Amino acid sequence: MGGLRIGSFGEVLAELDAGQYAPVPGLFAAGEVTGGVHGENRLAGNSLTECVVFGRAAGRAAVDAALHRALRAGRVGAPTP
Repeated sequence: MGGLRIGSFGEVLAELDAGQYAPVPGLFAAGEVTGGVHGENRLAGNSLTECVVFGRAAGRAAVDAALHRALRAGRVGAPTP
């Protein structure tokens, strides 16, 4: 097993130095492509819950990042609550 290292909001992390990681701007992941929170000792039933939880978190973070990028570029108006 293995996969992409992700942060708590599904942002993909790149290794800068040994043990030092930073988010890759605009890149999010969830599910089987990630290393997962359980590592190599993943139980089959846990993976579905992990996909749902991190998929939702990654989706929300990706939308938030895209909106902020568009707002900074002046491509959209401010979102209404």
